[in-house]
Amino acid sequence: MRTERSGAGRGFRLLLLIGLMSLGVRVAAQESLSSEAILALIEDDETRQRAAEELERLELHPLDLNTATADDLARVPLLDPFFIRNFLLYRSQRERLDSVYDLKEVQGAELHLLSLLFPYLTVGEADGRPVRPRREHAVGSLYRAGSASLLIRSVGDNGQHLDWAMVGETDRGEPFRPLREGVMDHLTGTLRYRDSRTEVLLGDFRLTTGRGLLMGQGRSFYSSSIYGTGIPQRVTRELRPHRSAREYDYLRGLAVERRLGAVEVILFGGYEPIDARIEGQRLATLYRTGLHRDATSLRHRHTARREVVGGYLSYEGESGHLGITGLTYRHRSEDGRPLLPPLRYPDEMILREVSVDGCRMGERVIASGEVTLAPGERRAAEGSLSYLDEMVGALTVSGRYFGKGRYSPYGSGDGHYASGRDEWGYRLQWSGEVARYVSGTVVADRFRRTDAGSPAGTMLLMRLGRSSYRGSSLLTLRWLSVPARPRRLSLRYGTDRVHGTKWSTRGEVQLLHTEGEGLGGSVRGRIRYDDQKSLLAEGDLRLYRLRSGQMILSGLPWMPYLYGGSMLRGKGVQLSGRVRWRIGAHVTLHGRLALTLDDLRRPDAALALTYRL
Repeated sequence: MRTERSGAGRGFRLLLLIGLMSLGVRVAAQESLSSEAILALIEDDETRQRAAEELERLELHPLDLNTATADDLARVPLLDPFFIRNFLLYRSQRERLDSVYDLKEVQGAELHLLSLLFPYLTVGEADGRPVRPRREHAVGSLYRAGSASLLIRSVGDNGQHLDWAMVGETDRGEPFRPLREGVMDHLTGTLRYRDSRTEVLLGDFRLTTGRGLLMGQGRSFYSSSIYGTGIPQRVTRELRPHRSAREYDYLRGLAVERRLGAVEVILFGGYEPIDARIEGQRLATLYRTGLHRDATSLRHRHTARREVVGGYLSYEGESGHLGITGLTYRHRSEDGRPLLPPLRYPDEMILREVSVDGCRMGERVIASGEVTLAPGERRAAEGSLSYLDEMVGALTVSGRYFGKGRYSPYGSGDGHYASGRDEWGYRLQWSGEVARYVSGTVVADRFRRTDAGSPAGTMLLMRLGRSSYRGSSLLTLRWLSVPARPRRLSLRYGTDRVHGTKWSTRGEVQLLHTEGEGLGGSVRGRIRYDDQKSLLAEGDLRLYRLRSGQMILSGLPWMPYLYGGSMLRGKGVQLSGRVRWRIGAHVTLHGRLALTLDDLRRPDAALALTYRL
């Protein structure tokens, strides 16, 4: 890890550390079991983390359905634009809801999904639930292979216009150098002021605009369209504090949002520390992991910074939206030298990007898109058209084009090649109800490089899910053919069952086939006891055998605020267990122990004490 730090960086870390220490060792809140079930439906890391942040916010402050706007509802996981439109129409006819269960009467409501969201929604005083707490503090400690990780966290508000978020974290496996580097490897924090017309955010924040071509921080449209409800979400702008321990895709600076009727203006400026390899005056490689566990990644940690100034201007009508995003940014080395972007991008020290986005929502049709105003091969565009029929379901056709010279620091292109560049393609998608409590999704995606005559790739995906109040099951089949790479086929089936009021089980089978390598897969079983009062305990067993180049995500039990996951390769057995014990009205103890029996015999243990005011 580098020993030199800028004065501004040291000052920021010192200020945050003092703030965290002043809170004492009082720690976080227990997670909702509903959040586990919701996050299990999302297979993409970016979208899962964004959903986790939203659920955490809603757990502290449930959304009042009688006052929620379309933008408020769009931030709630699992709610698609057509349901939001139908709900707003339903509410306008009834004037107010008497209970969150009135959502079942809205046209297009998927009961098994709504049941997961009920803990995060309210209808004000008529709901009858106690007022949610406004402050939480967290300390978590993680041990793996003899090395420790520490996480300290505090979020809350004063009940009026101010709220805050502070996170301090040290990754597993990173050197512990309190005298040279400070106690924490990564410190982040935000102070925000909000009223009915103005929002001011100071510190670390994330911003998404349009469909994310220029500002797509922490968002993956690929996953939201495939693993969500089947309809691309209506994204206009999303300004929020950076509350996680992730060390990329955020800005450290100042953002101001002002609402003037139907017009909104966001002005922002700041910088982001980035990990990079530098050759002369040029960035050679950018790293986005944020997990610095080996000598190479430690050597490149925060070797450069990206400085950004920009704005977003938008007009929001009852059924439409129009916005424009403008960015100016440059890269500097840690010692302040101007740097050129990586070689495949323009030879310019200062880069400028502009995009225009729009959305139109009709009674049955949603049209949305975004295009960058750039010359030649720096251009990018993305758009979709969705149609909803109560009998047929939702049909969506979408297209994309990313030029070879396209470069945006935060855009997350909806494509199959790296960096969201040098690709064009189109997608056909259907999502709807196959039978009562049975829903399905079919996606066909065709893509190729921008060069004329380049070979085409294909992605096919089918999902079939069945849910009831006693359990659910989900079958996913995915086939991917990318030019110059082996074809891949994956099949995954999982089922959850509730046995009485305290016991539940989960079974899962996953098969993978890679062209030229053969068949691999895993089998997993879990049993859980939850008395809904003080004790939750579960055990998990996974057997896996994977071919060379194949990997699956480790299914470690959920713990509050853990950062980063691990992948399983080769063959082995993974044993894990978790306990959540509510010691008192405000205090909960979380514990996790996992052992992966493979060539490395990797232990993984975690402990967290949570406290909520």
